[in-house]
Formats: sequence, structure tokens, C-alpha cells
Amino acid sequence: MKKLLLTLTLFSALLLFTGCPFSSDIPIDAPSVRVNEKLIGTWELRSNSESSYVVTKNDNYTYKFEKHSKNNTDVTNYFAYMSDVSGTKYLNLWEETTTDKKTYYFYKFEVMNDAMVKFIPITENIDEKFTTSTELKNFIAKNQSVSFFFEKDEDTYIKVK
Repeated sequence: MKKLLLTLTLFSALLLFTGCPFSSDIPIDAPSVRVNEKLIGTWELRSNSESSYVVTKNDNYTYKFEKHSKNNTDVTNYFAYMSDVSGTKYLNLWEETTTDKKTYYFYKFEVMNDAMVKFIPITENIDEKFTTSTELKNFIAKNQSVSFFFEKDEDTYIKVK
């Protein structure tokens, strides 16, 4: 079960690279799920291989994602960790910047098998503002069973290395 949860964490981060889900200045909670070494590697969007994502361990609870475009030499760095909301796994993902301010993006994720995961972004249509992680986590727990809480587009990623 832990392997499944950690796999989901890694791949949820990849969703950020394909869409703009709900974002917040605060995360769902603090990092508490340890990094799964099986998630370390190179991943690509199943339907498009224009970019790859190299996932490494940043620390015991956080992943680092390097987005590599196949059309140029640009690399974009992201960091992410997993949160559990009433048994559903979500990725807290943010882009590395030169400032201390973070904008978190959130994805629900599902493991399809050892080399494939699905990411489902929380809808960008949320107007509520949250001042604490507890408020945000409670809001997600209350609304995650409603179909329109998530974007319609789901992205599937496959492990290529």
C-alpha cells in the first residue's frame, strides 16, 4: 500500500506540467509521506513525448522534478510531496523560483501499474481563499467526492527509464 501511495505522489506532480489546476499560497499539509525510490526515474506523458520529467529524491519526503523539453535545452525545476486527504492521495507541487514565495498546485493521483500513473488536477474554478492548511485540507475532504471538483482532463504518465 505504501508503494502505491508513493508512486501516486510522484506522478501527480507531472500533471502540473500539462495544465493549470487550482493553486494556493499554502500547501494541503506538511510533508509526511516518505519518498518511494521506485518513483525515481524518467517519465513521459503517455500521449505526447515532447517533454520528459526526471524525478529524483530531494530529501526523505520531497521529490525534485526536472522538466526537459526535447525541442530546446531549457530545464524547469519543480518540487513536490504527497498528502493524504481522507484516504485519497494528493500531490503538493511548486516550481523552483528565485524568491521564497511558493505557489502550490494540487493533483489527485491514481496508480495504474508500476510504470503508469494518472493525474487529475483539482479544478481551477475554486474561488475560496484559505489562510491555513487545515482549512484547505477540510475543504478538499468535503468536496473531493463531487465530480466537478476535478478538471475533466486526466493525464497518464509512463516510466521510460
